[in-house]
Amino acid sequence: MEYYSYKTVKKESSAEFVERKSVFIGWAKPVYDEKGALDFINKVQSIHPGAGHNAYAYIIRENNITRFSDAGEPSGTAGMPMLNVLQKQDLTNVIAVVTRYFGGILLGAGGLVRAYSHAVKIGVESAGIAVWESFTEFDVICSYADYEKLLKYIKSEKIILDDTLFEDTVMLSLATRHDNFEKYSQEIINMTNAKAIIDERSARFDFLD
Repeated sequence: MEYYSYKTVKKESSAEFVERKSVFIGWAKPVYDEKGALDFINKVQSIHPGAGHNAYAYIIRENNITRFSDAGEPSGTAGMPMLNVLQKQDLTNVIAVVTRYFGGILLGAGGLVRAYSHAVKIGVESAGIAVWESFTEFDVICSYADYEKLLKYIKSEKIILDDTLFEDTVMLSLATRHDNFEKYSQEIINMTNAKAIIDERSARFDFLD
């Protein structure tokens, strides 16, 4: 499996601020296809049907999709600035929506650009950024005599422990970055004097905090 990674946000989240009596709510969410992005836009619109604007921008890794909308704001003052924030942070598989409740005071083009950009920034900060990477899942079957030693080693390295099964032997279900798999496998073999059995299972995307 080819190794690669990408940055996105960890979870759906939102944050808000007030600029000259207008309320701006910045939303961010990880998505994996255009349908997910459109569904989230519809969700935010249903939560805030009385808002004057629900501008958005999203980037989908597959097929290099980028879309944005000013949602009724003057052209170039909302959607494109929002997209620029996502691009500058090198994010993908992400959607940002900014809800605006107009407070009666005009902000001007420059004020709108700054407000929508700031709303995306605080929405992304609230959601958190994660680097998703190619991971290899694998099982390690070992003796009880080797278990504690292996557990200590796993906790000291960049290895995720998904599950442990205790029967006649111990089976550890693990995952690690794809480019680390060969190194860790060899070290586990060496630590157990070639007694441990390693079974490579499948690939997935995951992240380490």
